[in-house]
Amino acid sequence: MERGIREEQKSVREILFDAEKKRKRFTVICWKAAERQVMGMKEQENRDYRDMEERLSAAREDYQKIPVPEEMRARLEDGIARAEKEKELERTEEGQRTRDGSGEWKLERGGMEMKNRSWEDKRELRHHKRKMIGFRITAAVAAAAAVLVILPNTGAGAAHAMGALPVVGKLFQAVTFRDYQYESDRFDADVEVPQIRVDDMANEAADTDGMGSGSNTARGDAETTDSASDGQSGEKSSDQMQETVEQINFDIEKVTNQLIEEFQESADLGESYGSLDIHHETVTDNDKYFTLKLSLYRGAGSGFQSYKFYTIDKKTGKQLQIGDLFREGSNYNETLSENIKEQMRARMAEDEMNMYWVDYDEVAEWNFERLKADQNFYFDGTGNLVIVFDEYEVAPGYMGAQEFTVEREVFEGLLK
Repeated sequence: MERGIREEQKSVREILFDAEKKRKRFTVICWKAAERQVMGMKEQENRDYRDMEERLSAAREDYQKIPVPEEMRARLEDGIARAEKEKELERTEEGQRTRDGSGEWKLERGGMEMKNRSWEDKRELRHHKRKMIGFRITAAVAAAAAVLVILPNTGAGAAHAMGALPVVGKLFQAVTFRDYQYESDRFDADVEVPQIRVDDMANEAADTDGMGSGSNTARGDAETTDSASDGQSGEKSSDQMQETVEQINFDIEKVTNQLIEEFQESADLGESYGSLDIHHETVTDNDKYFTLKLSLYRGAGSGFQSYKFYTIDKKTGKQLQIGDLFREGSNYNETLSENIKEQMRARMAEDEMNMYWVDYDEVAEWNFERLKADQNFYFDGTGNLVIVFDEYEVAPGYMGAQEFTVEREVFEGLLK
């Protein structure tokens, strides 16, 4: 009887082994069929892309042939000349007009010095400042009009550069500074490497403040002191923000360069299949935070999707990790992690095809326990916190990358 059991076990093992071989063979057949289908789709997409490029190129050439009327060109050139003269006049003055004791006007380099602070003097000074602000606005409008009208007609390169710069916020810009494309029978890559750039808004803010102070010169010394303090704080924040942006750009370049080099090495060997896709998206841009999402997909037989999120505090200029949002000792990690586990359980209850590493007794070490210190996150448009996990991180590969939205009311009391 014991011998019969062993033979039966052996027979079962042989059946399972044969079934596994058939399964692998079937998987290979399906993979090759899918590859052929994908290659056919890509060829059609390439043809459509080339056709679209040709149409755009023809339209661009037609646009470049549109002449600028001589009368319009003369007006623009005259406007630019007037703007330059007004700017030169402003640079020459380098100060505010004041009255000396004799009642004659003179220029003061170091700021306002009013020996006779009568109501008439203040009114005349306000009038002069409004006039100078008007000069600045006129010059800015004329220059902007000239750039918008003339520049697109000076060459296809300039027009393309203007159209290809995607503005993603009032203060921040995300620009594609490297575009890497590769295509062969076995390998393809579509890579856009971004960089974050910060516009210098300090000058515009200063002009706005200047207009306000011009209409109200009776402010006290205490407010002047506060303004100076705010200015110093703003400069520190600006320096910190620039440093943060440089660090983020360095990290993005380092990560993407490594992936491109690894892909290129495999493509040069040409012994397998592979793909690489890198793209970016601004997911948060509000009064407090700016978040850039970097999507990284690597394919080699099977694919792997991962992300990197870069969040900047607009007030301090610092890059934030998830723990920086919450008060010390707030126990935020347990609160957020338990909320995510509840969402996992709810999703599995709704659909038996959903599977997450939670309450998974078979391989307990796979279970999701708590958020990492560098956990990917961002704020959505309504202020909720979105936690992002890479593929395979909290679920099997067929589930893909995962996002869980934690309602703001869950964590609002824990924020700094």
